[in-house]
Amino acid sequence: MEDERGLKRVNRIVLTLMLALLLNGCAKKEAKTPGLSEEEAMIESEQKIMSFSLTGYEEGGKKKWEVEGKSADIIADLVNLTEVEAKAYGEEADVTLVADRGTFNRTSNDVHLESNVVATSTEGTTLKTDVLNWKNDEERVYTDKFVKVTRENMETTSTGAEALPNLKEVEFKKDVKVVTGKPQTVITCDGPMEVNYGKDFAVFNNKVKVEDERGQLFCDKATAYYDPKTRQITKVVAQGNVKIVRGGNWTFSDEAVYLAKEEKVILTGSPKVMIYPEETKLPKEGL
Repeated sequence: MEDERGLKRVNRIVLTLMLALLLNGCAKKEAKTPGLSEEEAMIESEQKIMSFSLTGYEEGGKKKWEVEGKSADIIADLVNLTEVEAKAYGEEADVTLVADRGTFNRTSNDVHLESNVVATSTEGTTLKTDVLNWKNDEERVYTDKFVKVTRENMETTSTGAEALPNLKEVEFKKDVKVVTGKPQTVITCDGPMEVNYGKDFAVFNNKVKVEDERGQLFCDKATAYYDPKTRQITKVVAQGNVKIVRGGNWTFSDEAVYLAKEEKVILTGSPKVMIYPEETKLPKEGL
């Protein structure tokens, strides 16, 4: 009788162990992600919990870009990240982008950034906005939100902008304002405005206004050239419906060239000068 009871206890223990092993095996199988290999499932599981990091290379093996951040969610090819940091490596300059959150597309390698977005180049250009998109195959970054770009003594703001990843060439879309140099010069236009920081010039379009302590200049289009060190304007070529206001003098012409160093304006295209003596003050030299 005692042998029979002992045998039953052994059978219950064996049955319990078998059930435990069976349930444990089922749990492990259910943990795998459908359609993924064991290695891929492990990688995806780690990305959901740990930091996300991915690097892209050129054909020759040179590092082209990298994206890092905390992964909050992975849905198909999209990786939603927080505390994002992305880097683009170029021939002449590198750019680092940071944001509170963003989305990385694992198929296209495109990046969408939101909230406190800041892009900084190794050459000293800084871009700030609320939303920024990085289009990998087109090698450009763009936004339709308010944007501010600073470089040394030059600050530019606008609504919407598009740039090369190295931030050397930027197109500001509309409602553009540039503040540069000391003494300060302010240039505004409806846009677009294209600036080349590498070659130190900018092209302003539509309802352009150039203003400093010496007067104002209005025109349809203006090309401004800058000193690479001081960011002061050295030359302005104004075209179309040019009007210069200085003290009580109004000057009209088809085109005008302002030379800052020489402090003079060259007018072309049947210039006309209107003088209002009752409003005239002793004009300062230059524009």
